[in-house]
Amino acid sequence: MAEESQPEAIIASTSSHEESVSTVPCTICRRQFSRYTCPRCNIPYCSLVCFRSEKHANCSESFYRKEVELDVKSAPSASVEEKRRMMDLLKRFEEDALEESPLLKDLDNDEAGEAEDLEKRLKNIDLDSAPYEELWAALSPQERDKFLRALNDPASELAQQLLASEELERERVHPWWQTPVDALPENLSPPPTGPTKRKDGTNPAIMSIPEPLVKQSAKNALSGPLLLYNICAVCITYAYTVRYFAVSTLSSVPATDPDRAEMRRSISRLVPFLTDRRSTLTHSSLSGVVTDLWSRFPPGHMNPQFFSLLLKDTALLLRPATVTVLPAAESALTSDELEAHPCANALRMLSDLAAFFGEPAPSMGNTATKPKPNHVVHKLTFYAAYILGTPSPMLRVIADEATMRAKTLENEAKREARGGKGGDVQRLRQGQTGRGTKIEELS
Repeated sequence: MAEESQPEAIIASTSSHEESVSTVPCTICRRQFSRYTCPRCNIPYCSLVCFRSEKHANCSESFYRKEVELDVKSAPSASVEEKRRMMDLLKRFEEDALEESPLLKDLDNDEAGEAEDLEKRLKNIDLDSAPYEELWAALSPQERDKFLRALNDPASELAQQLLASEELERERVHPWWQTPVDALPENLSPPPTGPTKRKDGTNPAIMSIPEPLVKQSAKNALSGPLLLYNICAVCITYAYTVRYFAVSTLSSVPATDPDRAEMRRSISRLVPFLTDRRSTLTHSSLSGVVTDLWSRFPPGHMNPQFFSLLLKDTALLLRPATVTVLPAAESALTSDELEAHPCANALRMLSDLAAFFGEPAPSMGNTATKPKPNHVVHKLTFYAAYILGTPSPMLRVIADEATMRAKTLENEAKREARGGKGGDVQRLRQGQTGRGTKIEELS
């Protein structure tokens, strides 16, 4: 009994060469006489079960691996299928060895411990309403560094996992012009301005447009200065603001939200002619609009891919519908007729800006009051009347031009991704063409 309590050691038999193998007990189980000898470590064993046992695993697995490798190398006539099976067997041996590695088990335990620790730190924090500072303070220095690395490298594995998560997709806010029509409720009034969660909202309500202003704008659209490119600049700025601040409509942002002031500053910086009371700037081309807007973004903030998306949004908002209900001639447009107008999307965009810039009027007890108009609201109302007075073919031309420019910027983004930058100057070294140094401008 005392001998059985001692750990068993695998020791090769020291019997003489004259002793038969069949008379030597199995070194692994010590219950049967041995019938074989391991060709690698020379210990006697009785069966395949003992050969593959845990006591002999280090020797048997390496033996199998070596035999497979030798078989693959020494069998040039073996078929491709046979070699593939051999390599699969070898790969299975290596995977089994890795799964049983104590280093990997320790790593899994560390990751599980870190996840449990983070869960405890965030247990008493309301993730939906907690300020960003509180969430940031709850993270360890290593977790903050990991998050910042993912934020600075969107192509990293961690960033892709975060962006592809189902929870993020459920929380993502889409612009109102991308919300499916079937998902919209019948009531098209703006969402409440209370402290609600930002989600896909309804279409902005179209503001009232005075009939005399519409008639006057119809004459100016044909004879006066062309304001469509100014409206185009406003539309690009609007699409950028909605996407950058992750809201569905600007008018849905509560008055107490700190982002509201930043939105106003951003719009004033990009299209100062809208907020400046004395501005008389008139853009004459889409190229001028793109160049002017791009120069007003902070350095490194804009790229061709993002600007291409904004131009596509602009084309979608400005393009008139091809099928609609015609309003009665020589009559003021009702709210229902404005909603069914071919240019309803452009009118909604301008109306959302007007509701956003409208100053709240003094409250009269419990009576609800409309926002007080200011010079920005008056300009936006004039732009809406100008849209109503502009023939649809002219608006389609502007939309087509924005689409073409978006494709150009998209191609430029693809060239940058491949390492080439459009518009750069490439200097060829002397002797490459046989005609001296040459400067070539890339289109």
